[in-house]
Amino acid sequence: MAGVRVFFATNRNYMEADGRPTFGPRFNPDGVAALRFGQAEFDAGLKPTKLAVYPDQPPGGKPGSVRFLDDLRTAMGDGRSDTLVFIHGFNVTFEGALAAGARLAASLRIDRRPVNIVVFSWPSDGQAVPFMSYYSDREDARASGPSVARAYLKLLEYLTRLSKEDYCDRCLHLLAHSMGAYVLRQGLQAVLKKDPTALTRLFDQILLAAPDEDDDAFETDEKLRLLPRLGRRVTVYFNGSDRALVISDTTKGNPDRLGSDGPRLIDLIPKKIVLVDCVKVAKDADVVVGHSYYINSPAMAADLSAVLAGRDAETIPNRKFITAKRVWRIVKEG
Repeated sequence: MAGVRVFFATNRNYMEADGRPTFGPRFNPDGVAALRFGQAEFDAGLKPTKLAVYPDQPPGGKPGSVRFLDDLRTAMGDGRSDTLVFIHGFNVTFEGALAAGARLAASLRIDRRPVNIVVFSWPSDGQAVPFMSYYSDREDARASGPSVARAYLKLLEYLTRLSKEDYCDRCLHLLAHSMGAYVLRQGLQAVLKKDPTALTRLFDQILLAAPDEDDDAFETDEKLRLLPRLGRRVTVYFNGSDRALVISDTTKGNPDRLGSDGPRLIDLIPKKIVLVDCVKVAKDADVVVGHSYYINSPAMAADLSAVLAGRDAETIPNRKFITAKRVWRIVKEG
């Protein structure tokens, strides 16, 4: 397998470790919405080999965000490949977020082509300290909403300025895992406050994997009810045996979680939202917790790839429709 490249945007603090650039567990000192952009390279064994950060505003040159988007557009055009924006969850370092992005880049294919990965990394602690770490990350996730909104609006502005000839005719997709879905909610709300007219179908497929969100999230405008406006289809992957979300539910004072049993009221969700039960594959993919199955399972990689390719739910293999629950279930691993 060849090495992979991962693009990234982050509102973390820039720092150096052993003389190399990286980003830490705190917010950018210029503000919670301040963003830096860059690329990371991984070898065939998915070990990091290089990290490059775009200068904020080089004298007489393009801003880092524009250079970042220019390079991403070139990658999409040259490889005729789609791009997946990935928002990670709780307890993930910057390096861990990039590593997860590299694993996604290595495992996902659309029509046999690799997928460009853009990691949005917010300052999750990356420290498994019960309670304290969770609550800290929850507050940081809430505070990261404006930075997500800013990144979204930068992307929207960039695309509206492109000429018809500059379009690469490929799709953008979005994946949020765990508390990343809560970050996404905060970003959605921040966009609504800044410019409600900016909610447009910027993405093709939106995927929520083990979302650490309330099970009524699609019932109210203050949460995720308007999320389907941003994409052609929203797919929610959940697992009733997800121990991380059970702990979130029972010990953190949260309501029932969307990533455990899906939405509270099936009748109220739009038809473009598809529900996928992963209980059959989650146990093998993440034996201890059952929360990171989205990235540890070949069956999940195949299902994610099929969804990103735009296949209709009923044509995706290794699925069975559970009529009583009105959800799809991934049948087996492998």
